[in-house]
Amino acid sequence: MKKTLFTALPIFVLTFFLASCAKTVIPEEILLLPEYTSVYTAYNLWARPSLTSKEIWVIDELNTQKGEIIPFGTQIEFMKSDAENIAFRRKSDGRNFILKYETGKNVRNIEDVIKSAFTTKSPEEIAAGIRPADLAKLKRGLVEKGMRRSEVLLGYGLPPPLRTPALNVDTWTYFVDFGITRRVVFFGDKVIEFIQID
Repeated sequence: MKKTLFTALPIFVLTFFLASCAKTVIPEEILLLPEYTSVYTAYNLWARPSLTSKEIWVIDELNTQKGEIIPFGTQIEFMKSDAENIAFRRKSDGRNFILKYETGKNVRNIEDVIKSAFTTKSPEEIAAGIRPADLAKLKRGLVEKGMRRSEVLLGYGLPPPLRTPALNVDTWTYFVDFGITRRVVFFGDKVIEFIQID
């Protein structure tokens, strides 16, 4: 009995210590935000209701294109975040979201994820130079042939780096559902083809 207790005690203490040392992430510091600066989504994010809470919607780290779109240029407010959950609230209606980040599965660090997904640019600055008809499509997550790389980034978001290691390659791969990918093929700066793989 004593031997079991002395063996179990260090494991309990280590577990308690690791749990209490969960890394707090402060997105405002990562983005170097002055106080009271407005923050917006930098590209479309797709969210689904959480399985554990009706009050929270979840965005997976791959930004799988399934669920409700949070359009680029949506004003948000950061909440308490940690090393695996970037929590924020949509200012227009107060809905809570969590952008999930799995440390062991991601080739980008959480700081880079925050820097790419959020911006201090206003919706007007984000949309500068985009034709109004294309802007409406992009906000609904629709990308078409002839659109530029910068427009694909707004409409589909940053492609998962495990499938698209750099943005200067000719093909970007996105997840549109679990097990289904869409490849966007470029010639120079323009989209020339889409290939869906089930």
